[in-house]
Amino acid sequence: MLSDKAISELLDYKSDHPILSIYLNIAEKAPDAYKLTLRSMLKGVDMPEDAEAITRYIEHEFSREGRSVAIFSCVAEKYFRAYPLSVPVHSRIHIGSNPYVRPLANILDAYGAYGVALVDKQGARFFYFHMGELIEQEGVLGEEVHKVRGVESSQNMVKRNLKESAEFAMDFFSEKKVRRILIGGTDENVAQFKNNLPKTWQSLIVGTLSLGMTANHQEILTEAIKIGSVAEEKRETGLVRQMITAASKHSDGVLGLRDTLRAAREGRIQTLLVDENFHAAGYKCDGCEHLTAENLETCPFCGESFTEIPDASEMAVRRVMLASGVVEIVRDNAEMAKAGIGGLLHY
Repeated sequence: MLSDKAISELLDYKSDHPILSIYLNIAEKAPDAYKLTLRSMLKGVDMPEDAEAITRYIEHEFSREGRSVAIFSCVAEKYFRAYPLSVPVHSRIHIGSNPYVRPLANILDAYGAYGVALVDKQGARFFYFHMGELIEQEGVLGEEVHKVRGVESSQNMVKRNLKESAEFAMDFFSEKKVRRILIGGTDENVAQFKNNLPKTWQSLIVGTLSLGMTANHQEILTEAIKIGSVAEEKRETGLVRQMITAASKHSDGVLGLRDTLRAAREGRIQTLLVDENFHAAGYKCDGCEHLTAENLETCPFCGESFTEIPDASEMAVRRVMLASGVVEIVRDNAEMAKAGIGGLLHY
């Protein structure tokens, strides 16, 4: 697991030379498939020694554990870090003077510090997951309800057991500093358990699991990751809508290849958003490498001619990366598919 210490080191590290950061998704992919993705990502990156170091790691050292891997390389300073991740990330690449850690912040937001409670009438099991891994688990067992005679006595016993479970949960989750909680059990048991929690703890509940007390930790983790994936999709949806709204107001956003390329040329793009399936031809000046979506006879900046390039979005991605901007490759978003490409601008 990527430790807090490792994240702190990445945050503190700064280089006088460019650092190449790679996030590679390997979830449900054969080695040949994600190696091909890596080769495609490294095309056009003018850092041959770092590209070779990363390729060598994936080819000969990577154990293929986890669902993705984050790699940071600066051969000029003999700096190389690779961290297998237990959660999926979108494949992306970045060049800058610092390791690109924003995806790690997104992972922490989506998958960090989950508390899970599986409850029934007699007891509960508690789990603490962080960054897609089980860190710790505990359990509490109350009195056996079926040995208590009388309907009223049984109901009181259930209430007492669920109350004790809730109290144990608060201690467990407080110690782990959980940021969100998932609860599994019947609707009745979940409702009673929640009612025994203070409102501050109830506000941390982000969903329920369709799992019983006998579920193993892998089943629980799979359900938790699904909810984390939904959170990531919501984050991307928010970025897309923010971009569309800003562009419509002619303020801090652009849409479409022409305006996006212009903003990239001017170094104004803070976050570039590209639909996963978007590709469009463009034109690059043979002199100053000015990019445009229009077929101009001569460059307005240096007077040289243009050469058509098959995918201008790839060049835009590289421009934004070199300017230390953020690139988001968006998947399965209808609004982004319609827009194709766009960006959020520096304020």
